[in-house]
Amino acid sequence: MDHFGQRKSRAGRAGPIPGLGPGGGQRGAVTVEFILTATLLFIILFSIVEFAFIFNAKLIMTGAAREGARRAAVEGGATPGAQACIQDYLRLGNIQPGEVEVSITPRQASYGTTIRVRLTYRYPVMTALLRPIIGQSLTLTAEVLTRGEKVKARDD
Repeated sequence: MDHFGQRKSRAGRAGPIPGLGPGGGQRGAVTVEFILTATLLFIILFSIVEFAFIFNAKLIMTGAAREGARRAAVEGGATPGAQACIQDYLRLGNIQPGEVEVSITPRQASYGTTIRVRLTYRYPVMTALLRPIIGQSLTLTAEVLTRGEKVKARDD
């Protein structure tokens, strides 16, 4: 074999070594490049899908908190109707109400009282590729403040 990557044939002529000649090793390099590029693209694709699901859950939580705060303002605080409103909204968004911590304060509110509705949900990360980066779950919170609208009945 000479120093140009050619081997000497029996007749003394130089011939290409398999895999080292023009185009011989490119197939392997293309395969490696494809695997590296495809892996990166799949990670980006799954990240986009996962963050879309996270954003959807956050929107559902915010909507549920807003609807619950509206009901609490009209009914005068942390009523069963406000709790049921939040649970119904969460069910419509495919979030199990039992997995969401709901806090409505104060328990009873009169006209002008500030009412705070806070929802906390531990979103389970679905994509195994992202779990090492963002963890097994992600805590989502939604908080809404409103003023009570319930007027106490006057005693005449």
